[in-house]
Amino acid sequence: MQQTFVRKLRLFLITLSLLLVIPSGAAMALPSVGQAVRRVVVEDPDGRVMDLSFPRAKPTLILYEDRRSSAQNKALKDELNRAADTKAEAKQIQFVAIADTSDYRGWPLRGFAERSVRKKSQETGQIIYCDWDASFRRAYRLRRGVSSVVLIGKDGRVQYAAEGKLDAPARSRLFALMWRQVR
Repeated sequence: MQQTFVRKLRLFLITLSLLLVIPSGAAMALPSVGQAVRRVVVEDPDGRVMDLSFPRAKPTLILYEDRRSSAQNKALKDELNRAADTKAEAKQIQFVAIADTSDYRGWPLRGFAERSVRKKSQETGQIIYCDWDASFRRAYRLRRGVSSVVLIGKDGRVQYAAEGKLDAPARSRLFALMWRQVR
């Protein structure tokens, strides 16, 4: 009986030590650079569907956020807006904004979420698609509550993936990769 207890305790300690050594979900959550992405379908608040299947005619930059993380990458969004106004290459990249609305898919919350996303779309001049069932988040292995940025090449392979607030060097790397995709 004491041997059983010792074995269980040993197993518990080994499991605990592995949990402390293995990186958190932040390092394991994103798709890997070079990885082929899966086809996912999202829709805007008015029911217009976007089929994100690859290959595509343009590289695709995806910004995935929920209401808690929408301010994390404001600097990136500002730079993207400036680039859209000043760089011809920006028109050769498809930008897709996706809101994680999976917490609001039931009545009456869905109506509130649809109005909120529709209003934000009008303010920004950018269609914002909704991930009502979290299928996009699961397919791309993204974490909840964190702004995620994924650049996918025309061939459907991940060129860049990051989560959280991108600092200036990270934004510079992203933009360099984007411009390289369209040259």
